[in-house]
Amino acid sequence: MSPTLQQAMQALHQTGRLRLQGAPAVWSSGILVLLRIVMGLVIFLAVGGLVAVVSVAFLVENPPWFGMIFGFISCLAMMAVLFFLIRRGIQRQEQFRETEREPVLLEPAGLTLRGIGPIPWRDFGPAVKRMVPAEKDSGYTLRAVMELTNSGMFNVNERTPPELRERISPVMGPMWNRHHRYIYVPGVEGLQQSDVIELINMAHRMFGYGGVRPPHPPQ
Repeated sequence: MSPTLQQAMQALHQTGRLRLQGAPAVWSSGILVLLRIVMGLVIFLAVGGLVAVVSVAFLVENPPWFGMIFGFISCLAMMAVLFFLIRRGIQRQEQFRETEREPVLLEPAGLTLRGIGPIPWRDFGPAVKRMVPAEKDSGYTLRAVMELTNSGMFNVNERTPPELRERISPVMGPMWNRHHRYIYVPGVEGLQQSDVIELINMAHRMFGYGGVRPPHPPQ
């Protein structure tokens, strides 16, 4: 056990409340890096296409101008659409990372993370690592999550404003039944993910079913 974790656990046990500085989680940082890499590839392909067209124009006698220009413009249009979609994704991910730096609070009323809370302890189970639907594709990925209980599913999916639900976890399920099923474990400055899981589960055992309010922005 790290000294930082030990101090945090002692503070939680002695005061019944713990305030931690939030930090971007590993998974969200990875997604941002991936999006930037994909954007770089799109730019590289667009520039490469332009270079190829110019090279053919200079090196080939009587090049097929119509086909070349039409093909290049079509590809460029698709690249432009893809570029702006990726750029929008990067902007949203950067905004999400800002919310991750909000304080993480563990208290009898519930858990506050990414500017949402307190989320009552009765609304979610212990923090665990498990396979969940991936954020950006149709596969599965390993994430540290807290599964919502029946009351949590109702409070998050029915009573929480849509613009705030994304801070709790990505939406999951088929198009006709999109919902939020988990709370993603927050990142905490100076602590490993396993340490954060241990702290949250300690608080969960201490406070049990404290609080009944739905999640909302802290006052």
